[in-house]
Amino acid sequence: MGFLWTFGFLILPAAFSQSTIPTAGKDNTCPFILGMPGSNGLPGPAGEKGDQGPQGIQGPPGKAGPQGDKGDRGLVGERGPKGDHGARELQQLESEVARLKEQVEALRNAMLRNQNAHLFPNGRSVGEKLFKTDGSQGSFEAAKATCFQAGGLLASPRYSAENAAIQQIVARHNKAAYLGMNDLQSEGTFAHLDGNEVNYTNWASEEPNNAGGKEDCIEIFQDGKWNDKSCTERRLIVCEF
Repeated sequence: MGFLWTFGFLILPAAFSQSTIPTAGKDNTCPFILGMPGSNGLPGPAGEKGDQGPQGIQGPPGKAGPQGDKGDRGLVGERGPKGDHGARELQQLESEVARLKEQVEALRNAMLRNQNAHLFPNGRSVGEKLFKTDGSQGSFEAAKATCFQAGGLLASPRYSAENAAIQQIVARHNKAAYLGMNDLQSEGTFAHLDGNEVNYTNWASEEPNNAGGKEDCIEIFQDGKWNDKSCTERRLIVCEF
């Protein structure tokens, strides 16, 4: 029955196209007019997934993220094995150091002998300090200036060995010399030129006495004793370097 309906539907338009439809008072034909197209049907099912395309070019790296929190401190590792005792190496090193000390001392003594020979008769050395004179004389201020221009200071003994070295120079020239100390800042309180307090002294008997109220400097005699003296007198200039 369904077949017949379909067949009739296919034939019907053809039959209409061949027949004529009478009109009032006229004998003519009218062609068959088709209707409007129907609406689209529902979409069909999705097709199978296609093959993956080629990988694209890698893009530029992004910005670094914020720094993470500091992690916990790890556990202390196991203690390593105890090393060998270096007694032999230590003894060897101590022996080397002792030999080097002997060589340095011998070299220092040789240099000191050569230095004293070079300084004689107008100079003496004590440790790393040198005392020397050119035989000139002047006031306290002139003596300071002379030594400063030579790259040194007016001789200022800090202990007995240095005082003895200056005394030998003074005795050689048979003249008293100024020392680099005075109490110009505070009467009765003698200080070195660098401002440090005088700790070592070798005053003569009943000195210092500030005779006449004008003795603010110190002179050293040929026997090594000190006397406070006016700063304007002319005395032998002995410098230390």
